Amino acid sequence: MARVGHGDLFRELADAYADAAERIAEADVAYVAGLTDREAIAECVVVGTLLGDKVIAALRRIAQADATARRFETDGRA
Repeated sequence: MARVGHGDLFRELADAYADAAERIAEADVAYVAGLTDREAIAECVVVGTLLGDKVIAALRRIAQADATARRFETDGRA
């Protein structure tokens, strides 16, 4: 990141990213802890990891669009 002029980007955002990741991890573990069948647990972990990463990325982009609209008070027009 430093080579492209954004060396401080993740250093400044690391705490916020870690907090969000911790909340996600807690939700994941709480869900899996409610399962009793070993096969269901294994399947849930694999599917949750593979699909969950895609869902989290999509939700982040939606949240970024919403935060941008709120921050800059846009009305949907470019």
